[in-house]
Amino acid sequence: MLLVTIVMLTIYVVGVGGTTATAIRIREAWRHRKLEDGTLLAGTASQVVLTAPSLSPLLARLRLVGWAAFVPALGLAVFADRGYPWVSPVAVVLMVVLNAFYFTAMQNMGEELTLTRDGFRLGTGKKARSVRWIHVTEFTGARLGAFSGMKMSESGEWQDPRMRPNVVFYRLNRALTHSRRSAMHRLTGFSYYDGVIRNAFGMPTDQLLRAMRDWQRRAKDAEGVPINSTSDATHQP
Repeated sequence: MLLVTIVMLTIYVVGVGGTTATAIRIREAWRHRKLEDGTLLAGTASQVVLTAPSLSPLLARLRLVGWAAFVPALGLAVFADRGYPWVSPVAVVLMVVLNAFYFTAMQNMGEELTLTRDGFRLGTGKKARSVRWIHVTEFTGARLGAFSGMKMSESGEWQDPRMRPNVVFYRLNRALTHSRRSAMHRLTGFSYYDGVIRNAFGMPTDQLLRAMRDWQRRAKDAEGVPINSTSDATHQP
């Protein structure tokens, strides 16, 4: 039983700890990159790509394996190894410290964001999510932590300088499109919104928010859609 516990703890440490250490290195390397023209917002461009530090598919799978071993390792350490009283406190302390480092490191990771005249795309490859500007009824900035969140103050309102927004939430016109909300939305109290964009692009969130609203306004003007038409649809019974 002790051997099985050590094996599960090792898988957890390698999976989660290895992902955490690599994420920190990726973030530091990304911070020292040279800015390219595509990373700058330009209203006249047909497409703008904003890059962010992200995990490779291999690291993403390694992280899943590590988290899959978390519950068995904790259960074995606390309840199964009664004959080895040192196992339980060591495992608990190790997991608390490693989880704290993990969630801190993941706050600095994000997905590539592509802005086009028709809409925006979050992520790359098969898992990319595309949204049309005319389907979005609201953008809002917020400060999102591991298990809590706070909406950003609107223009002209007082804002706590310590609560710098780090994400952009968006709400879709559910009469026109369907969206699947994640568990994170429900845990942080933002279930009103349909999606979240983590700002890891090296720019202030309020600047990103203004840019996305400007791209949306340009798209609606090109389509001839009234600015408030999609917003009014969300308030109909």
